[in-house]
Amino acid sequence: MNRLLPNIDHVVVLMLENRSFDNLFGGLYPANASFHGLTGKEWNDNPNHNPDPACPSGVGTWTVWQTSPGSDTGAIPFPDPGEAFTDMNTQLFGTPSPGSCPSPSMGGFAANYALQPPSRGGPGYPGVCPIPRNIMQYFQAGDVPYSYKLARHYAVSDAWYAAAPVQTLSNRTFVHTGTASKLPGKNQSRVNNDNYTAELSFAKIMEGIFAPPVTDTTVFALLDNANPSGKAPDCSDWQHKETRLNWKVYYHDAPLSALCSYVYDHWCLDAISGGNVFRYHQHFSSETNFEYDVRHGILPTYSFIEPAYTGVEYTANSNHPGGAIPDPFDLNAQNFPPPINVRDGEKLMAEVYATLAKYPHVFDRTLLIVTYDEHGGLYDHMKPGSAVSPFASAVTNFNYDRSGVLVPAILINPRLATKVFRPTDGESRKDACGSFVTQLDHTSIIKSLCAQFGLGAAPTPRAASVPTLAGLIKSMTDELHQPERSVMAAAARSIEEKISAPRDLGKSARIRGWFGQRKEDGFPGNHLNNAIFATFALSWFGRLRASSYALREIVDLDSDAERALHAIGIRDTSALLNAFREPDGPELLGSVTQKDSSCVGQWAQQAELMQRPGIGGDDAFLLVAAGVKTAADLAGRNATDLHAKLDEVAAKLGIADFKQDLKVTGQWVRSAS
Repeated sequence: MNRLLPNIDHVVVLMLENRSFDNLFGGLYPANASFHGLTGKEWNDNPNHNPDPACPSGVGTWTVWQTSPGSDTGAIPFPDPGEAFTDMNTQLFGTPSPGSCPSPSMGGFAANYALQPPSRGGPGYPGVCPIPRNIMQYFQAGDVPYSYKLARHYAVSDAWYAAAPVQTLSNRTFVHTGTASKLPGKNQSRVNNDNYTAELSFAKIMEGIFAPPVTDTTVFALLDNANPSGKAPDCSDWQHKETRLNWKVYYHDAPLSALCSYVYDHWCLDAISGGNVFRYHQHFSSETNFEYDVRHGILPTYSFIEPAYTGVEYTANSNHPGGAIPDPFDLNAQNFPPPINVRDGEKLMAEVYATLAKYPHVFDRTLLIVTYDEHGGLYDHMKPGSAVSPFASAVTNFNYDRSGVLVPAILINPRLATKVFRPTDGESRKDACGSFVTQLDHTSIIKSLCAQFGLGAAPTPRAASVPTLAGLIKSMTDELHQPERSVMAAAARSIEEKISAPRDLGKSARIRGWFGQRKEDGFPGNHLNNAIFATFALSWFGRLRASSYALREIVDLDSDAERALHAIGIRDTSALLNAFREPDGPELLGSVTQKDSSCVGQWAQQAELMQRPGIGGDDAFLLVAAGVKTAADLAGRNATDLHAKLDEVAAKLGIADFKQDLKVTGQWVRSAS
């Protein structure tokens, strides 16, 4: 079969957050007919006085500029720009409500940013006002070194647009379905983020009750329909035989993909195995779930990687401008600091790249796409054009008949045919505004997958109309692109930093406390935090309902011991506990891991306690340190006395700001009874 992308068996998409093409790559190459870069003369006016008395003025004319690379540069702009539909209309057209057939001037970015609220203050981070000039800043190679190195070493597309000038959820839904979806029972499209989250309930989510808002056909379903043998097994606490699946979503804190019903239905929330949705970090301390699949030859046909959207559980590495910590009391307010820094997104990208490059036989047959869901309010000079609506008949609000702003896209494979990719198979179309040629956008991923793997017709008129990645990969080549060794070395350093960092034993208590602050049941408002909080809660509370965990949850079980246990088929805490209870089990486990009996016994104690609902790995470690040896022992404890003992143990271990709700300790005792 002649494939659209010769020799490609795997497509991996890492989708980051809210950067325009100019912001990331405006200075990658000199601006000319072959590259849509910046000349350095592009500008915006700002006639607006911010009505907030704490943020006066900002009136002026601002030209694009670059600051000197430094640790703080990656957090520009701060606070977060506006990204609602009306904000984006203002940025592109100078008005929140453009008429029919509007022509973008790309002149309203600074003016719109000047009207945004100030940032939230926090320890070491005083609140700051939006500075209109900062929306015009674009990065140098020293700010985003791995993006520049990979874009220059492999390929960049200067013609990849967001699917529409709308917020994150609509653009991410387009990636999976080819449409933004419609509101139930209405002939209206979903536009802002609240169109996806308004009907969700936090109380139900904590119980595992969730109705995903998007029911449209996904590319994941197309992959499963085309290859039934690659469908995922059912959920189970026992590890299934490892097979290559059609698709996987790898996530950090919040799998926004689960807003699509097909993804949610294939997510094993409270089981360790089965399904298609997995934490990016889940296997050994030195190995991600993604690398595990690459190393074992079971990388799916299609992989979608989501970053850490918040700094609550991981270091936020989404590259979204603004603070890293949502306010549970007001999810629509500006986030608390620290600011999200693109340096952390750079590390994630380097690690994903290095994972593939370490295994040349897999890398040669894999296309890695690194892109951003939308521009997030940051300046870009390229004017987006018309697009084919995804809807078979016009809706009564925004018909999604124009593209979003140009966003970064890095295309990585050893057999690339070009350094700057522009599509060659766009379609000539006419609409009420005139003639246009369809542009590369996020739905081109769907159309390319359909053509590459025989999935049939693309699921929507938009996805069927866009150009593909045809011509990107050479069928034959005399010389492969060699790995970018400096990026691989940087990834190795980043991974080593994580491995050598001390275990955060108070993390579970802090995350529970963060969720516990939420008193409002609904998710009104169009801030992305509503969807992040909801899907993060699904993941977190589902995890706490589990009775088995990956071995890495056992705090004092190191990566060498993990690998040794894995080699004899023990991959989860239930399997470890069962092996320990076998005759001569402690001796066998000690021999395999080269650990003494007291160490093995402590692992088993933690594994047994983790079988109780609500007790994670660091919780079990603290319970054992507090003298709780078994579930029966836990059941016999007085909750108040145990709570005081946990506080005492946390203080001795130097756990900063340990705060355990007495209700949680009581729930643990009751669950063991």
